This record gives sequence, C-alpha cells and structure tokens, in this order.
Amino acid sequence: MTATPLVSLLLAAVDGDEHAVLSTLEAAERARAPHDIWEIVLVTTSDTGVVRPWLREHVVEAAPRHLLLERGLRAARGTWVGVIGPGDHLEPGAFDALRERLASAPDVDVLYTDEQWPGEGSSGIFTKPSWVPEYERGIDYLGRLSLLRRSLLTTVGGFSADGAGADEWDAHLRCVERTDKIQHVPVVGVMRPAAPALDDDSWDAGLRAVSRHFSRIGQPTTVTRSSYRGGAVAWRQVVDPPLVSVVVPTGGGHRTIRGQDELLVAMCARSLIENTTYDRWELVLVPSDGTPPEVADRVRAIVGDRLVVAPADGAFNFSTSVNTGVAAASGSLVLLLNDDVEAIDPAWLGRMVSVAQDPSIGVVGARLVDEQGRLQHVGVVYSDEWIPWHILQGNPDEFTHFGVGLLDSDFVAVTGACLLISRDLYREVGGLPEDLPLNYNDVELCHKVVRAGKRVVVTPVAHLHHYESSTRVPTILEDEVRLLARRWRWMAWRDPWTSTRSVT
Repeated sequence: MTATPLVSLLLAAVDGDEHAVLSTLEAAERARAPHDIWEIVLVTTSDTGVVRPWLREHVVEAAPRHLLLERGLRAARGTWVGVIGPGDHLEPGAFDALRERLASAPDVDVLYTDEQWPGEGSSGIFTKPSWVPEYERGIDYLGRLSLLRRSLLTTVGGFSADGAGADEWDAHLRCVERTDKIQHVPVVGVMRPAAPALDDDSWDAGLRAVSRHFSRIGQPTTVTRSSYRGGAVAWRQVVDPPLVSVVVPTGGGHRTIRGQDELLVAMCARSLIENTTYDRWELVLVPSDGTPPEVADRVRAIVGDRLVVAPADGAFNFSTSVNTGVAAASGSLVLLLNDDVEAIDPAWLGRMVSVAQDPSIGVVGARLVDEQGRLQHVGVVYSDEWIPWHILQGNPDEFTHFGVGLLDSDFVAVTGACLLISRDLYREVGGLPEDLPLNYNDVELCHKVVRAGKRVVVTPVAHLHHYESSTRVPTILEDEVRLLARRWRWMAWRDPWTSTRSVT
C-alpha cells in the first residue's frame, strides 16, 4: 500500500460554492480508507475553515476557473492529478479499484472511471466504453473521475487560457494526443450533484477545444454543433474529392414501401441521384444469376453513364458479389451498399468521405433506420454470448445514450449494408470472406481492418433508411457463428463496449 503513488484531486471553487465544497469534503472523509494515498488541493476564493491532513487549501483572489485549476496543478504533489467539482462525492471503493489498476499497469498515463448523477432510470448512470478516440472528439466522455499523469499534463500545458469554459475537455484532448496508454476502470468514481452544467458558452468552448485538437494533429477541420447537446461534429477537409465506387449487389427484388411496389435497386439508385450532394461517385451494379436483364436497364435509365455492371456467377454469395463489384470499381474509395438502402439526408456520402480523410480510420459506417423510424444500425458490438449485434437497435431514431447513436464513435465492426473503405485497403485485407456467404462477412472484414492497425468508425450524421433483409429471409446459421468465433473470439474480448451493458 505504501508504494502506491500519491493522487492529487484538484477542487476549484468560487464565492457561493461554500456549501457544495463542504459537502464534497465531508463525502471524501467518509469515502477515504486508511490506506488511501490521495490529497485534495482546494483552490478557493474564500477560506472554508476545514482542516484535514489530506486537504491542502489555497485561497486566491477571484479568477477564472482555468486559473484556479492551474494554481492547483502547480501546488499538487501527486504523481497523478484529477479534477472534482463542488458537490461531487467520491465513491467508497473507487480508489481501491484505481490503486489496483495502477499496480497492474504502472506505465498507464490516463485512467478514467464511470460517473453518476440523479436521473431517471439509466439516464444518470454514465457507464463508459474502453478507450474510443472518436467518441472523445464528440464529447468529453473521459469526464470524472479521470486521473492524468501529472508529468504528462504539465508537458502539454496544464490548464491553459485557451481551454477556458471547457477546461477538462481541453486538457484531456491534449493529453491523449501524446499517449495511447489510456485505460478505463469500470467503477463509478464520483456521484455528481446534477448532470454537468452546459450553456451555449461552454458548448462553444468545447467546439473550440476540439478544433484546436484537430489543428494540432494536422487535420484541417471545421467543427460544428452536434444534434446531441454539448457534442461536436468534426468535418475534415476534403481537398481533392475522391471517386467513390458504390457497389450494390442485387437479385432484382421488390418490396412494398410507403404503399408502393418498388424495385429495390431502382429505389436505391434514385436516392443516390436525388439525395446525394457528393457528386464524385459511380454505381457498380452486381446482378446475381437469375436477375432479370431489365433490372440493369432500369438502373441505367436512372443513373446514366455512372453505371458499371459486373455480374456475379453461380449461386448467390453476398461476399462473392461484393468482391466481384470491388474488382470492377474505379474509385479509390468503395462503398458497400445494400440494394434495400435509401439515402434520406443529402450530406450522407460527403460526411462519410470526410471521416475517411483521417489516415487512422479504415472503415466508416452510417446510422441506418428501418421503415418504422427505429434504429437498425449505429454500430456493431458483442453480446454477453459473444455474438455480434446492433447497439441501440429497435429504439426510436435520434435515441441516444450519452451521445452514442448521434456522435461519431469507434466500434469493432459496422454493417456491410453501408460501409465505406479504401479500395486498396479492401484488397490488402482480402475483401469479404467467401466462406461466410450471408452473415458476419462484414464483421470479419472490419476485424481484419482493425488487425491491420486501422480504426472502424460510425458517423451517425450519415443517415439512411434500411429496409433490412428485403431480398432474403434473415437466418443465422450455427456454422457461421462457430466459424466467426473460431477466428475472432479474441476480437470480441477487445470490444470497447462490452462493459457498457446499460447501452441496449
């Protein structure tokens, strides 16, 4: 126990916070175990009169919050630094979990825990994933309680004036730019008195922090407000728009949609023409054996000379069809698209291309909703039975759990119903596995991309309809499950969302 490094918790308070500060200090006294090695560094504008051996109080003149935190950082003696706020209650046992993690991973640079505040159902229980970089660029999900190695925090500039209004998010972004030694401890670290306060000024401060982050990592980006309050949407600059080859396998199936009988692939093609502002695309149509020849004629009448036809021979195999289409593609990017997908937001493809400009991202997925307006796909995770499933599936469109479903985020896989990847990377990893002809071929493709060192990201800003399984009966075969498990069970254990079981 005595070898545990000291943790300094910074508590910044101004006039009017006195009652909340006393509540925090009393809760800390109750939560503190005899073997705990931590101190609270209180920087306040008025003396609290509280004396504790683990409390170091500094009374300063009125100052912005970032200056109070910076004063606390300079005074901190700990190897580790965290931030708590007036009214926050440290949870008993949290430091035991943190201490155990520090002992098992002494080289870690950033540790973060879950947090909680009063709320209905799970709305006040923020259970977080393991480290997912794109999510942190949308909101500061590291939040509280996070511990940062003090030497790292001081190296990146501590709490700077630039971050005023989003002090913690700004500091977190600057730290994670310098390290990949970031770990989640899945315990509640603090109980907060209420959901984090958010006004328009602090929201805009967060957008500026994210914009500076992208500038520092060399990605020209415009950052705008998300539909999720407090969230950020990063639009990476696309200097030379690449050609996107939209690969659409089809058997020429029909379905009644909005009361009309539709040739699905014709509906899909019309939506590309009518609801896609990104103009650099071609349509690679992959008819199966038995697809009526007039299907290609119907599609050509809609998209004209954008059409490339690449028939797939033999019995229907989705993987073979897509591989055939990619082989015929001319674009540097290929978009796998089911014929039962309909574009509904004109910015969808431009959004996906923008996200793909990040060289660390290998696959980009989208938000898909069914014809009843329910979420069908915003990312693939593994269930408790280690079977891939769609996170948030069946909830109303726009439903979110702390931004998930509305903010960009990393996942281990996305659906092949709408999947963007570079043609070179697709070929490098071997394309879709043809021994998985119907299910999980998209999951394996994404896993191969992750194994190659690239990330898989869903951008819910790209918003489309998916009339799922319109052309076949959705049946999962036991052989498919066993094959995927044999090859990729190790990837299931790396799923960052597996500890987040309140996200359903």
